Amino acid sequence: MLRSFFGSRRRIEKLIPDLKAYATALCGDRDQADDLVQEAIARALQSGPCLKSADELRPWLFRVLRNFFFDEQRKKTVRREYFTQEKRWVSEVNDQVLDPEDTLAIRNAYEELSADHREVLALVDILGLRYKEVAELLNISQGTVMSRISRGRQALLARLEEEAEEKIVKFPHKYR
Repeated sequence: MLRSFFGSRRRIEKLIPDLKAYATALCGDRDQADDLVQEAIARALQSGPCLKSADELRPWLFRVLRNFFFDEQRKKTVRREYFTQEKRWVSEVNDQVLDPEDTLAIRNAYEELSADHREVLALVDILGLRYKEVAELLNISQGTVMSRISRGRQALLARLEEEAEEKIVKFPHKYR
């Protein structure tokens, strides 16, 4: 077992220049390319079954690197879309731009929700998925999605109302 590990490691080391060249071609950035190569090699070493020849190893490692690169690109796109939607959702209510204090209050109230409620609200209200899509994604019933959305929205509104009341009590001259 140890012998096959070191044999695979040596074969992988020989492929590093080619992997770096390919990674650089994919992403256009040498630092990011180094990270891609490192991750591909780590995954190869963790994969368990050792490939017998360099002929099998080379295309497999290139696929691992390529798949990792595109997975990361998809994650970045989803994150970017999420934050764009969240920013839009938090910043606009009835076509009125919220002041920074209200935006912070909404974010804080959202963060205080349970993980289940935050997840469903993010998927439905921020990302715009349909109940059926969310149910399939989370492997729960559509009724459960609807229930979580309802309870999450109620909890969010209740927390925002509490915070508004606290402001009025603390600064009555400002809000009358």
